[in-house]
Amino acid sequence: MSADAEGPEPWEEQLLRAGPLTSQQLSLFLDKWGISKDVEQTFCRELRFAPEEIIRCLSSISGFSGSPVRAARAARDARSRRGEELRQMKGHLKRSWAKTIQELAEIEGVNQQEGIETPEIPVQESPVRDPSQSGQQQVRAGADLEDHSMARPAHIASRDEVTALMKARQWEKPEQWTMTVQHWVDIVDACTETPQYKSVMEQKKTVNMHDVCRLFVKPWSEGTGCSLAVLMSREVVCNAQLMVSYCWGEDVSETKESLLQHAVRHELPMTVPIWFCVFSNYQPEDGAGPKLEHQLALEPFASVIRNPALKAANGGHGMVALHTTTDDLYSRLWCVHEVERAIVEEDVEIKASMSQKYIDLMVGRVEQFLGLGATLNDCFRAAGVQVQTAKARCSSKDDEEKLVKLILQQANGFDGLDKVVEDFRREQLPDIIFETLIRKGLTRLDGASTSARANAAVVLAACQAHGAGQLQHATTDPEVSERIRMAGLLGNDELRWQDIKVLDLEDLQMTLIRKGLLTLDGASTSARADAAVVFAACQAHGGGQLQHATNPEVRERIRLALRRGNRFCDDKLRWQDLEVIDLEDLKLGQIFHLGVRTLAEDITQLRQSTKLSLALAGEGLGAKGCKTLFEAMAQLKQITDLSLDLESNKLGSEAGIVLSEGIAQLKQITKLSLDLRYNGLGAVGCIVVSEGIAQLKQITDLNLDLDHNDLGDDGGKTVSEGIAQLKRITKLSLNLGYNNLGTKGGEAVSEGIPQLKQITNMSLNLESNKLGFEAGIVLSEGIAQLKQITKLSLDLYDNELGAGGGQAVSEGIAQLKQITDLDLNLAGNDLGAVGGKAVSEGIAQLKQITDLSLSLAGNDLGAEGGQAVSEGIAQLKQITNLSLDLKRNYLGDKGCKAVSEGIAQLKQITKLSLDLRENNLGDEGGKAVSEGIAQLNIEQSDICI
Repeated sequence: MSADAEGPEPWEEQLLRAGPLTSQQLSLFLDKWGISKDVEQTFCRELRFAPEEIIRCLSSISGFSGSPVRAARAARDARSRRGEELRQMKGHLKRSWAKTIQELAEIEGVNQQEGIETPEIPVQESPVRDPSQSGQQQVRAGADLEDHSMARPAHIASRDEVTALMKARQWEKPEQWTMTVQHWVDIVDACTETPQYKSVMEQKKTVNMHDVCRLFVKPWSEGTGCSLAVLMSREVVCNAQLMVSYCWGEDVSETKESLLQHAVRHELPMTVPIWFCVFSNYQPEDGAGPKLEHQLALEPFASVIRNPALKAANGGHGMVALHTTTDDLYSRLWCVHEVERAIVEEDVEIKASMSQKYIDLMVGRVEQFLGLGATLNDCFRAAGVQVQTAKARCSSKDDEEKLVKLILQQANGFDGLDKVVEDFRREQLPDIIFETLIRKGLTRLDGASTSARANAAVVLAACQAHGAGQLQHATTDPEVSERIRMAGLLGNDELRWQDIKVLDLEDLQMTLIRKGLLTLDGASTSARADAAVVFAACQAHGGGQLQHATNPEVRERIRLALRRGNRFCDDKLRWQDLEVIDLEDLKLGQIFHLGVRTLAEDITQLRQSTKLSLALAGEGLGAKGCKTLFEAMAQLKQITDLSLDLESNKLGSEAGIVLSEGIAQLKQITKLSLDLRYNGLGAVGCIVVSEGIAQLKQITDLNLDLDHNDLGDDGGKTVSEGIAQLKRITKLSLNLGYNNLGTKGGEAVSEGIPQLKQITNMSLNLESNKLGFEAGIVLSEGIAQLKQITKLSLDLYDNELGAGGGQAVSEGIAQLKQITDLDLNLAGNDLGAVGGKAVSEGIAQLKQITDLSLSLAGNDLGAEGGQAVSEGIAQLKQITNLSLDLKRNYLGDKGCKAVSEGIAQLKQITKLSLDLRENNLGDEGGKAVSEGIAQLNIEQSDICI
């Protein structure tokens, strides 16, 4: 502890933040600062010292290691002052009388041991009102004293920590009065540890939510203006993802058990935001927050249930109805109302969760009535599975009439609610109950619970009692269902699941298949994964059986061995022969419609073909497969149109050389599509590929995809030089994305493109290549020379162009006066408002354009940039098809409004795609966008705001 620092020292600040300390907390504090043990021992046992008292006592002890006598005197002074405070509080403060007497007795006992006389001070029998304090301030003071008398939940906000945002939240949007499941548990655990809770438990043998509200919810929240849920979640605002339905009269421990069982059963994290009435509503009615009347006017239950976050499609968990033995959930009309609202809303799941006591009671009744020969309805009625919601009541007559009217407005009224409640209560019955009911013929599998329909023993019982058709309702593991189906073929009605699950069905299935009595779709899962069984099925029933095989490698080998997809070319072929044949030969044989032996056996059948398309993506050809392929293709002298997809084949630079030599032999080709994405070619591989392509002098249409091949600047330069030699090209699609071209590589590509004087249709993808500002300028100069181009797709996403680079590119495009179709992606280039304005000015000069796709996402355009974009687009009067992506640009209401006004001037437009997400768009901006679009006669639209 430094004596040089001005103002409160660090240890003093810590004490002031911590509040009153117990003796244990004080001991830890003194130990932390190395204070002498004899000083620590002079402080009273189990006292809660105010920070100011501890500071005053310790400050009187020089260096904290002074005389024990001085320390003892300081401690006695503190005890004396504390005793006076307690005696003044004794008659009128809201603290527990017993706790006050106990603490006072402890202090006086220590004083007596040390020979200190305790003065008599008269006790005031009624509270002393400070006229300077308002009524609300006095209520808050009382609440503080109440807080000191009982444990509070961990992490709950104190009155001083309550913010204006938290208070405002309690006045609107009930679906946001939420806390997590863990918060709920913390509150209940804090309650159960208090003397008040234990006292009620001892007297009544149960504590319900009425008790919790009276003893804990109101004292902990009064004066704050915030419900416990808001105090626990503080400024973390989440819409409810789970609505908890209960009736207030339930036992707290059973309620906790039911809620946590639901969380475990459905794998809900403890962080799921939930809505729990007694904790979510502000209960004190003290004027510090909204009255219950105001909160009910907001229709909290309906608001929570209809909020989108509760729905399964949005990741919500619907509503859970908690069942306990201490009160009937649906004797309370508000709980019935919650079910009715959930039914009205689409995609809100309703589930029940029951305490073990409730389940045991329900099962006992069903078993009792089953033993007496009762019907299914009698069993369920006796167990409380069936319900009559029309009997539910409400404490307020007005509320009751209102809720009944709402329910009667629905198509099925109370009868529909009864059916829903019965369904989710039936879901909680143990599987053994449904097995018994099924075997007695009282129900079928489709009438069983979800759990029972996944239980093998229950499913088998249903098939034995009602036939194999019951399997359509089973949700068991597929292998389990298949075993049961196969057991049906055996025709033994006395079989139990214990016998079936150890039966070896493989040999039986192979025999049935070879005799033509069973097809692969009727075999077990394990059989459909067995190579010999699958092969036998294809021999007996044809190649169509492969659709039922489950082993990908086996399926692929057999598929490649089948000629024209149905029969084997060699009837004597066995699986033992097939599995050792080279897979590459099998693949190439299937491509050229050959047998399984060699590629050269039947290559002549393709020699007259002029068009060839091979899809070999992800086939793992490697250098060897690539060499075999091109050796065969070299014989196909008539081919002029070749499409070759070799994506993700791990070719590497070695296979790149083989590929280059193979392509160079196809001199007659005029149209080539070559997909080499994700092949790890590197600069060397790409260089040789481009050299091979450069020899195809007759080519007019080229689609070359070298995405993700790590070309670098040298590779980019060589590719562009190779393509520049193809003087006949009129249509070019070149993808060099994600190749780390850098500025030099980008400049090289830009310099090569202008040499293609005949080109009219070009797609150039250079995304994520770190081109930078300088490459952007060179690229713009290159594009500007393509005067004849009518259709251009240019992808420059994430290239660090900046405002200058974006301006240069747009100026180059602005010179293409023949263009009618433009797709330009400048997303993620830090254009800013200046760059956005420059781009829009360039595009505005393309008066002849009819189709425009423009992405400026993630460019920090701001409202000013949005205004510039809108002004530029508004000048394109001929446009009929517009796609505009401006997400993540901080446009705000003003910028979005400007964009919509610009689009509204395009009267010829029939197709519109507009993305304005993540732009801080408020209600005003959203309204402006809607009004602007509404002015257009659009046939097809996709609007994201």
